[in-house]
Amino acid sequence: MSESSSRPDTTPSRHHGGWLWFWLPVALLLGGAAGYWLASTLGEESAARKLQQLKTQFDVVTSQNRYDYQVLKSKLDALEGQLLVEQSTRKSLEATLQATQEELGRARDQLAFFDRLLPPGPSGAISIRALDFQAMGPTLAYKVLLMRNAPGQEPFTGQLQFVAKGKLGDEPVELTLQPATAAAQSESGSQEVSSSDGEPSDQGPLALQFEQFQRSEGLLALPENFQPLTVTLNVLEGKTMRVSRSVSLPPGD
Repeated sequence: MSESSSRPDTTPSRHHGGWLWFWLPVALLLGGAAGYWLASTLGEESAARKLQQLKTQFDVVTSQNRYDYQVLKSKLDALEGQLLVEQSTRKSLEATLQATQEELGRARDQLAFFDRLLPPGPSGAISIRALDFQAMGPTLAYKVLLMRNAPGQEPFTGQLQFVAKGKLGDEPVELTLQPATAAAQSESGSQEVSSSDGEPSDQGPLALQFEQFQRSEGLLALPENFQPLTVTLNVLEGKTMRVSRSVSLPPGD
């Protein structure tokens, strides 16, 4: 037997080993690609879910922000409305204050003017600075300005008294005149008593309460067929007469 015939044949084994080494990388590559595709698919689905969750959260936050915006806008509108009302009220109060200050300034100017014309008397003295009467049908209109030299002292409290002398028919009479009735006032005017503070007295049309000056005006009732010739104004403190002045009226006035 020759040497060549006794050697085993190894050709098929080499062919099978070559194919194995060829397909093994291909299988690994395909397996990796399949794993990558599967991982990618699962990742996309997870990302899609997360994106949907984020969109839902965004919609919720946006809706809440819109609600909060409307609430804040409503509060802002309400505050702006209140501010406009307060500004309007403040302007009205400022206008009223300015008018009051101007009135007070005019009153002080008048007081200074009368002080120059008629020097004040002793401390506490009351003087009648102005007195005027005017017949108005069955009533007699009066205007009075009183002054008092008592700065810083307690307010003076008293009463006006009007005593008229004249003729009732053919008889001479003297009588105390009273304020006109409400009916006469509504037709011809109104009773008014103002103090230095500019506030009407609530103690009656002939009551007095003031510190330095008081302006009083109103209507006095005249008896039927009574013709006043003189009218005397008495300023009373209790039953004490502090000052008095008489004014003559023209006949037929």
